[in-house]
Amino acid sequence: MLSRRALITTFTLAALPGLALAQAFPQHTVTLVVPFAAGGLTDQISRAMAQKMSETLGQPVIVDNKPGGGGQIAANIVKQAPADGHTVFVGATEMFAINQNLFRKFSYDPLKDFTPITSLVATPMVLVVPANSPVNSVQDVVQLAKTRKGGLNFASQGVGSIGHLLGELFRGQAGGEYNHVAYKGSAPALQDVMAGQVDMMFDVVLTTGPLIAGKKLKPLAVAAAKRSPQLPDVPTLSELGVKGVDADVWFGAAAKAGTPAPAIAKLNEAFVKALNDPEVFKRFSDQGMQAFPSTPAQFGSFMQSEAGRWAPLIKASGASVD
Repeated sequence: MLSRRALITTFTLAALPGLALAQAFPQHTVTLVVPFAAGGLTDQISRAMAQKMSETLGQPVIVDNKPGGGGQIAANIVKQAPADGHTVFVGATEMFAINQNLFRKFSYDPLKDFTPITSLVATPMVLVVPANSPVNSVQDVVQLAKTRKGGLNFASQGVGSIGHLLGELFRGQAGGEYNHVAYKGSAPALQDVMAGQVDMMFDVVLTTGPLIAGKKLKPLAVAAAKRSPQLPDVPTLSELGVKGVDADVWFGAAAKAGTPAPAIAKLNEAFVKALNDPEVFKRFSDQGMQAFPSTPAQFGSFMQSEAGRWAPLIKASGASVD
């Protein structure tokens, strides 16, 4: 039988490789696994930070695009990777707080299968209508939705997307009849809004901003707590008396559950430094995004709060994906 001292010595020696790994992190390339195709917003955010992160970590940081399955393909790559911090999941609101309640069968739990690293950036949603629409205000929208036979149609980026859920929130808070029209992404939805095939839509400043500037869309309100610097003359819904209809699209980073705390701390440091870099900060700001880095604990609490916020709305809307 081992003595107490021998047992402690054996345990210490056995733990040394893990301790050394955490202390030496990273030992090789860090991969940011993104659940969207190259060129998308999440991809742009990740690539903007990757180079700056590599400078902090002393190892290459690359982006690996794995779209599909509502984030499940990318998330499961990270979930099945070693819990050493070298494989990181970078996702959006839906992947961390919505899809687990939207999909009938979902293969990961954002709160149990991952260790939060930090929140990254957020961008507000804007309520837009066609440029030639007779509607010129939120009050006009509500009036028309209450008086027109059949109500108004609102487009979204897909079933259970932030645009869909905001439309449902707006229906509940503003009143009137609204019919949801789901598309596969922002681009085709915006095309139909611009063409007047659909009455209205909530979408991010990044995509609507250029169309508003080009007089192809008319902005009515920002669905956020405060006005957007990119659209300073556009009021918030709250200012117009429609309370509780605000939701930024936000992005965050997480590693596999069980990743050593020192590795999480170094990843957090690298992400935060990248977000605070003047060049990266300006690039995001110019695109209508606001950096909001956090501690791992803060991001974990935020994810839990957001999941709790959207779950009852998803249930009430009847939205689901097989």
